[in-house]
Amino acid sequence: MNKTKNKFKENLRHISIRKKTASRICSTQVLYGASFSNCDIDTLINSYVINYLPSILKELNLKVLDYELLNTIIKGVYKNIFKIDEIISNKLSKNWSIDRLSETEKSVLRLATYELLFERKFKKLTIINEYISIIEVFGGSPDFANGILENISKEIK
Repeated sequence: MNKTKNKFKENLRHISIRKKTASRICSTQVLYGASFSNCDIDTLINSYVINYLPSILKELNLKVLDYELLNTIIKGVYKNIFKIDEIISNKLSKNWSIDRLSETEKSVLRLATYELLFERKFKKLTIINEYISIIEVFGGSPDFANGILENISKEIK
């Protein structure tokens, strides 16, 4: 656990710790948790905010995060999950299905895809870099995620 925690801190030192980054990290954790629960998304978000957010903010040395972004991207993924999963699936090789991805990889790719193609508030490079850092911290393959997200970003019109 400490090794992951230290890697998390080291990785975040290389990027600006901002409210939006914290919101994306927390959104990843909420979506990951949601994959193992049948609760509605508002209940999961509220539970996360009460039970986990204080320690995350303390760890990141932040007072608040961007709650609007947190809610928007989580609920946006939920609302568009079938379309998002189809987009991700179409970018995987023929011998690979979305079901073979870890829950962490799915959470990160879903959030990034939502921000890239549905929300489109931030530059694609910013979104891709943020989620590549997040997936690396949580033990996924940054090269794999980068390849998928680069291909998805080509759909931006």
